[in-house]
Amino acid sequence: MNNYNLHGRKKLEYIWDYYKLPIITGIIIFYIVGYFSYKFITKKNTLLSVATVNIEFSPENTMKLSDEYLKHKNLSNKRYNIDFFNNLMSEGNINDGTSYEYAYASSMKLLALMTDKALDVVIMDDKAYQTFSDNEYLYFLDHFELYKYITPKNDAICISSPYFSSDIYIGIIQNSQHIDESLRYIQYLINILSNS
Repeated sequence: MNNYNLHGRKKLEYIWDYYKLPIITGIIIFYIVGYFSYKFITKKNTLLSVATVNIEFSPENTMKLSDEYLKHKNLSNKRYNIDFFNNLMSEGNINDGTSYEYAYASSMKLLALMTDKALDVVIMDDKAYQTFSDNEYLYFLDHFELYKYITPKNDAICISSPYFSSDIYIGIIQNSQHIDESLRYIQYLINILSNS
């Protein structure tokens, strides 16, 4: 059959019948290329990953500790982000099944993040600090400029903040991939948390 004599709907039916597989394959390839191009173009770069352990920040304070830091550094939050893991627990009450399970899940998440080298800074209470310090998870801050805040073991910063009833500790995970940025972030946190 000669397709020169076909018009309108008959011509479309002819094209569909004989070129169905190449048309579907072309559409699928176009979709896949478009999808990955969009993902690549809009992907945000993670500047830092921060976890709070046994401490909870409100959404407003979380924004202050993440988006405001990006503004402070003159970085766009469309291109960069800070991964913030809020209110992870290091220990739960064995008599309260829910908190114990949440503490276990939080511990697994922390361990996975540290193993994957995807966690940079931890903000924690005294109990969590003792655990992190005793297990040597924290980077030594012996060359940090703000000596008055450094703990006796030289592995964290201890500050008092009006946000919390007791002192908080800020440390860098030993296998962090962003040590220099983490040090700058800790200086920013000291200014924000101790002067508020």
